[in-house]
Amino acid sequence: MIDIALVPLDDRPVCRSLPALVAAVAGARVQVPPADLLPAQRRPGDPDGLARWLAGRRADATVVALETLGLGGLIASRLRDDPVTAVLGRWAALRQGPAPVYAATVVQRTPDADDAGEEPDYWARHGRALHAYSAALHRGIGAAELPVTTVPAAIRRDFLRRRQRNHVLNQAALGLAAEGVLDTLVVGADDTAVAAVGTAEWQWLRTWTSWLELTDRVLAHPGADEIGAVLVARALATAAGHAPRIAVACADPDGLDRVARYEPVPVGVGIASQAAAAGAAVVDHAAADAVLVVHPPQPGDADWATAPPADTDPGPAARTAALVRRLLAEGRPVALADCALGNGADPRLVAELAADGTYARLAGFAGWNTAGNTVGSALATLVAYEVGRAAGTLDRSAARRLLAHRLVDDHVWMSYARPRLRRERGTDPTRHDHVPDAETARVTDRIEQLLRERWRHLDAVPGFAVAAGSVSLPWHRTYEIDFTVEEDR
Repeated sequence: MIDIALVPLDDRPVCRSLPALVAAVAGARVQVPPADLLPAQRRPGDPDGLARWLAGRRADATVVALETLGLGGLIASRLRDDPVTAVLGRWAALRQGPAPVYAATVVQRTPDADDAGEEPDYWARHGRALHAYSAALHRGIGAAELPVTTVPAAIRRDFLRRRQRNHVLNQAALGLAAEGVLDTLVVGADDTAVAAVGTAEWQWLRTWTSWLELTDRVLAHPGADEIGAVLVARALATAAGHAPRIAVACADPDGLDRVARYEPVPVGVGIASQAAAAGAAVVDHAAADAVLVVHPPQPGDADWATAPPADTDPGPAARTAALVRRLLAEGRPVALADCALGNGADPRLVAELAADGTYARLAGFAGWNTAGNTVGSALATLVAYEVGRAAGTLDRSAARRLLAHRLVDDHVWMSYARPRLRRERGTDPTRHDHVPDAETARVTDRIEQLLRERWRHLDAVPGFAVAAGSVSLPWHRTYEIDFTVEEDR
């Protein structure tokens, strides 16, 4: 299989490491820039150094986050003031580096929180008000007067100035696709809502995509952090000359019509675009090589990061588990996208599947952050699995390792250990916390203890375990962790 040069969105594991884990399932390899060139939370990466790195690569394809190559990362794209001309100069490396080029760009988010951890400093005081103002702007498009808001005028102008610069860059990315510099472009909608300035921008970009007749090569859907893995899957499928035929199944009749939290469109709409971006064709069940099962969004405001529930409804979990078992009994490879709640997998569904060994028979699993993150990751894994099968390069050990890794991250950490740890620490789940250096060793030791306890109880992927001493906090907070899954001899 192929060797892919990757410029990730940032240094978080889902951006930096997940694409390589997906590629390994099909027997492929991913090259990533040195750590000192990549962004680390609010510290921007080195976009000029990244441009030089990419221009000098020898690889069979490039997967690139345009925010990182142009501005030094996702958070940097919200904070830096680099002019459009400087960014376009760095993007010139796309003409010199390995081809074909599979690129991603993100419509800037407007989070509903008074939290400046990943935003300009004024977000700490005006975040929720800016979110409301953003929604009012979208609803009032074409109105004679701007909506009334408590946000000071200087902050409103800065907020919109940054957005306008990034929107111009997204338009320029469409131009690169039209010119043929980009083989594929994915336009992600990052943590948005039905009404938001970002949703309006995203809709405008989709309209221009249609006018430019680029709908075969420019895809737009909710998501951001998973796009690197999705485009790696597309590179694998293109190189192998194989577009996996994937059916989509849901145990609840209206499940795919539901709009998940943080997203502007129904889950089913996002799946169609995610599958196309990953190089797959969505087909009827009878014609499918494999099946993506969706555990659909559940009602309410529960969220495993910000408002962890005491329990979840057993009915939907039982129905989804029964559907997975039936499809596996037919001999179809099955990947599962758990979109029930934001920021973690449904513990009842995991327990149902682990109890009789069903989980270990899956071709892929995801259940993290937004529905877009989840669906894209599950589809990317399923495409890599099917490409590997078709090309004779399927690495079943790598597939099981990724299956174990996602379960540790998406359930054992996100919906089991993280809520417990944050209660122990007494931190506010609605805001990002900070773990001081003096506390890091104690916190990571406690995390590893919680992970091991839950992993042993589930026994969902026999033969794998979290490596001792491998847990770390890449952004010095408890929202995400890094760890290594190893064979448990």
